[in-house]
Amino acid sequence: MIRMKKREIFNKLFENGISYQNYVNRSVNYQEKMEANYTAAQKAAQKLSRDQINQMNQKLHVLCIAENWCIDCANGVPIIAVIANLMTNWDFRIISRDEWKEGFDAFYTTAGRRKIPVIIFADDDGDEIMRWIERPTRSYQLLGKLKEQKLSKEEFIQKYTDTLEFQPPFVSEEIISELFFAAEKAASIVRANPTSKKK
Repeated sequence: MIRMKKREIFNKLFENGISYQNYVNRSVNYQEKMEANYTAAQKAAQKLSRDQINQMNQKLHVLCIAENWCIDCANGVPIIAVIANLMTNWDFRIISRDEWKEGFDAFYTTAGRRKIPVIIFADDDGDEIMRWIERPTRSYQLLGKLKEQKLSKEEFIQKYTDTLEFQPPFVSEEIISELFFAAEKAASIVRANPTSKKK
């Protein structure tokens, strides 16, 4: 029953999703950062072999839950958009978290918090296979070290802002690596477990 409800919520969000171009057109914040991350992702994607692309290019519904005022979304959303552009078998859409809080709160919070972006890889039925959340592992590790310093809020924000690893192309490369891994695993699971064979 819970699985069915989650599938219904996913499919509802997915049906209302928009393209990356529409997302960009609606964005008023972090335009330069989005462009820098998109460019970094395009450069990294050029290094992908045809075999790697084929491995990831299974039939997937990929939903990104995001908000254009969020700096982590400015880092992550352009990157998944570049990857999705290469995958002819993916259906990729973006949905506003703030417009769908009830569905988000029911199934997509992280440690009880509304962290975004959330990038969900699902099969054709809308059953979730994998997800990627907010920022790369390396960023969490660096944030943990900053928090251990017991800085004031202003000092914390300044150090966070000045840390090179949180800026393109460094953060872009970390996100790309993690998204490639998640996409490849999701595609492999779909290949091994086709939707038509579900019980």
